This record gives sequence, structure tokens and C-alpha cells, in this order.
Amino acid sequence: MLSVIVPLYNEEKNVPVLVSSIREALVAEDLLYEVILVDDASKDRTFEAVRQESANDDRIKGVRFTRHYGKTAAITAGIKYAQGEICITMDGDLQHDPRQISGFLKQIDDGYDLVCSYRIHRKDAFLRRFPSRVANYIARKFSKLAVRDFGSGYWACRTSLAKRIPIYGEMHRFIPVFVSMETDRITEIPISLHPRLHGRSKYGLGRTFRVFSDLLLLLFFASFFSRPIHIFGYISVLLGLPGFIILSWLSLAKLFGHILIIDYGPMFVLGVMLCLVAVQVFTTGIVCEYLIRIYYSGSARPYRIAETTFENPSL
Repeated sequence: MLSVIVPLYNEEKNVPVLVSSIREALVAEDLLYEVILVDDASKDRTFEAVRQESANDDRIKGVRFTRHYGKTAAITAGIKYAQGEICITMDGDLQHDPRQISGFLKQIDDGYDLVCSYRIHRKDAFLRRFPSRVANYIARKFSKLAVRDFGSGYWACRTSLAKRIPIYGEMHRFIPVFVSMETDRITEIPISLHPRLHGRSKYGLGRTFRVFSDLLLLLFFASFFSRPIHIFGYISVLLGLPGFIILSWLSLAKLFGHILIIDYGPMFVLGVMLCLVAVQVFTTGIVCEYLIRIYYSGSARPYRIAETTFENPSL
């Protein structure tokens, strides 16, 4: 079975058309499916539209948050509730064509675990396309992944793997990086976008700055997410070794009566400070290791559910 996950925010008019187009595309492919519509506490009547679609078709499942948590949390919730062997995420603004789902499934059948997409013939304004290109370039360099478009929200993944992806905040853009921690069977296909029919884009120039701040974390996630003690250990050694050498030299010189510590007060203070900071950095690494263990245990959930349109919502 296939699970189609759609994050929604103020998409009241798009929901009926979206559900109809998904149903038409998947029935034409003779696929068993469910559609999980996650309403991120919309300010309009989006969830009323979701509830209506769910009442007419039990394959349509609705989830509504208690407040606005963001797209990453919506995707995470959809994955948690997914029952299909494969899950696909797509945007709710009708720009993603459900008829392209068969292209994703073909790649999954060929043995890939994650199938990304890259947008062709983009008609966005320059102030959106240029920062996106720069961000994608930096992400490729840091992650060593040959993914052209980290920002595309249309992708397919094996559900068992998707449920293990530890994303939070606004890190849905870097799902390929997290998946690459477990598998190298990642590919991508081209997609074209339809023009938006209703509503307006939720992405402005202000979000570009948040994307670049997330990129600063990408190097850490790609290299040290599962072992933060390593990077803190490196920093601790870089700080602690010079401090140890300084204090050792001063101690030996004092021991043999060549100097008075008071004459080398600044060097002594520097050595002590370097050693103290090194110890603090190392203990910070230990705390991060402990937090990572808690995070991987899956006990934390970065959202709260207000209601669902199906039974047994708790997982």
C-alpha cells in the first residue's frame, strides 16, 4: 500500500481538487493507497474541507495540530501515521502533479530507498531562485550528495526508513542528508510544477535566511549528528593540548628553579584557561551524546494533535 502525505496550511479551496486529482491518478494506476492530510492549524476552514473528504472516503485521513508547528512537524506526523510500505510527500497547493507518483514508484521498484525530485522550468522570482541555487550548491558540497534540489517537497521513501528519520525544526529540506546516514540508495527524478490556483505562497524572502542558518547545521548533521562527542573532542584537544604544554613547561621550569610563576603570570593564566575550557567543551560533548541517545529513543514528539478523522490516533 502507498501512503500519500500532504502538509496543509490555509489550503481550504485546494483540498477538494487535491484529493480528487490524487484519487484519479492512483486509481488509474490500480494502487492501494491512503492519503494523510495534516492540517498545520490553518486559520481558514482547511480542516473542515479535510473532514468532508474523509467522511466521503475512508482512505482519506485527516490530522489537525493544536497550533502552527511548521512543515517539518506536519511531515513527521504524516510519516508516524503512515500504514503503507512506501510513503510519498507532496505539497497541498496543487503545484505537484499526482500523475508523477508512478515515476517515483518505478525508482523504488528498481531498488532505491529514497527518490527525490528536482524542479525543472521553475518560474519563481529571481529573489527565490538565486538563494535556492546557492543553498543547493552549499548543501551538495557539505553533504557530498548529488542531489540537485534539496528544497523540493515531492519525494518518495520506504516507510520503514522514513519512520527512522530524526528531523525537527525546519530540517525537512535536508531529508536526503538524514537518509544518507542509513543508505546510499538515493536517486532523483525531474518534476514540473503547475501554477498555484488558490491561495498564496507561504515562502518569502525571510525564509531564505532560515534556510541558510539551517545550512550551517548541515555539516554537523552530515558528519557528527550520531557522534557529537567527536567534534567536541576535537575542539577539546585543540584547546587543551596547548594549555597542557604551557602548564607543563611552567611546572618543569619552576621545579628546576629557572623561573618564578609570578614572572610568567599571563602564560600561567592562559594555560589554566585553555585547560578549563577544554574540560568544559568535552563535558558539553558528553551531554550532547546523552541527548542524542534520548532523541533516538523516539520518546520526544515535536507536535501536539488536536483531532483526527480516524480511530486509534495514538502511536
